[in-house]
Amino acid sequence: MAQKEVIIIGGGISGLSMAFYCSQAGMKTTLIEKETAVGGSFSSPQFSNNGNKFWLEMGAHTCYSSYQNLLGIVEACGIMDTLIPRAKVPFTLLKNGKVSSIMSGLNIFELLRHVPSIFSLKKENMSVRSYYSKIVGENNYRNTVSHFFNAVPSQPTDDFPADMMFKSREKRKDVLKNYTFKTGLQGVARAIADQKGIEVRAGSPAQSVAHSGGRYVVKTADGQEFSGDALVIALPSAPAARLVHDINPGLADHFTKLRYADVDSVGVVVKKSDVSLKPVAAIISPNDNFFSMVSRDTVPDEHFRGFAFHFRPGLDESAKVKRITEVLGITRSKIQHAVNKKNVVPSLRLGHKEWADKTDQLLGNVRNLYMTGNYYGGMAIEDCVSRSREEFDRMKISR
Repeated sequence: MAQKEVIIIGGGISGLSMAFYCSQAGMKTTLIEKETAVGGSFSSPQFSNNGNKFWLEMGAHTCYSSYQNLLGIVEACGIMDTLIPRAKVPFTLLKNGKVSSIMSGLNIFELLRHVPSIFSLKKENMSVRSYYSKIVGENNYRNTVSHFFNAVPSQPTDDFPADMMFKSREKRKDVLKNYTFKTGLQGVARAIADQKGIEVRAGSPAQSVAHSGGRYVVKTADGQEFSGDALVIALPSAPAARLVHDINPGLADHFTKLRYADVDSVGVVVKKSDVSLKPVAAIISPNDNFFSMVSRDTVPDEHFRGFAFHFRPGLDESAKVKRITEVLGITRSKIQHAVNKKNVVPSLRLGHKEWADKTDQLLGNVRNLYMTGNYYGGMAIEDCVSRSREEFDRMKISR
């Protein structure tokens, strides 16, 4: 039997994990990524000053012992020794110009009245607001807890399905409860891309997809053309819909129904001596022009501190920099390095499971077409990898 050839469009963790599974099974795997480097939300740009190197997360920032599929890939890539613990620093609130604990934003009496509901309420068919406002109380939810949830996908989450925000998964007892990697999460992306059997074509987006003679043909913006027996789309819903339109208009139309949000992030690196802010894991600022500020304080550095601000869309650069300097209590001249990153995340709603089931039904009618991403079982890293594993298993059956 001839070696199966697979083309994967999208070099985030969804596309990379799919590429890993395919290559491990002996399939010739080509991964097309529009950016010059793979990773997607696994983005850990590097900064160097006088020989001192520093990285900063610009997307996802934490992994957990419950991420068993991801850990299986990490083990197979031989990088388990690069896991490092995250320092125990707090998640905090910024209110009236002062940083305080999350608990300080809660009315304890209201919390005590409502929290017993957690033992009887079921998340199924409930929105984040309807479920958690019953757990913590309406005022606590509106004033504090909702902003914590909004910070996770950097968008309002009141209408998200409650059972897709945080999931209980079986944990591995031989792995740190939560961790990152020595060079940040992008180190995992690079390790996967370096695996034998994976050919990465980065720096130019896929422009069109055609199906002819039982094979898929992908053309990129720089004029290259790739052909394979199977095609995997690992992109956000809008570009995914655009690419599959010519081969399956019904599937494309289905994908246009999934809403999404743009995440506009700015990361800054500052000398440690220039910032008086106490170490934090993150700052959540209710009703501010940013959803959260995630800090590199979880992996302390001798010389620098790093902060990634995830802004609401539509702000100009001067407004972003102004707010960054206000929160950190520094002047613009103290910023040693700045980086911008844009990510796209789905805006989930009740009924999403039915949308995902319909997706699988439509895919079942298209030969050798597979789709993975952060909009099937959930938005967590492990949800992305699990979806890729499920699609790979489906691919094996169809061989």
